[in-house]
Amino acid sequence: MGRSTTSEDLLEDLRESVSAIFEQAQLSVANHKKNCVALYKIHTTAAAVTQPGKNGLKLVGEKAFQDVFLDMVSRVLVVKKGPVTADRIVKYVGAFVKFMNEKGEFLELWLRI
Repeated sequence: MGRSTTSEDLLEDLRESVSAIFEQAQLSVANHKKNCVALYKIHTTAAAVTQPGKNGLKLVGEKAFQDVFLDMVSRVLVVKKGPVTADRIVKYVGAFVKFMNEKGEFLELWLRI
């Protein structure tokens, strides 16, 4: 994500960046904290992308992040219990939700959209 210079670039790179973090999270639970921090940085950067709307600012970056995040999670939900990689993703999502709660932003993220 380092090459993104505009809001459009950021949103275009969002799926790739989030996907890479989910891929890393499948490999080991040892890197979940690092990946929580990385995903949080992506989220805060995406959340800053807004557009003017009828009733104020439209949170286009926040919505894009939420769509990508939910897409990644939904891919795991169809996997039956057993594969270690799916179990690691479930643990990672739990760790990320906990991380966001500690930052006090998780509920705001999902309630604003």
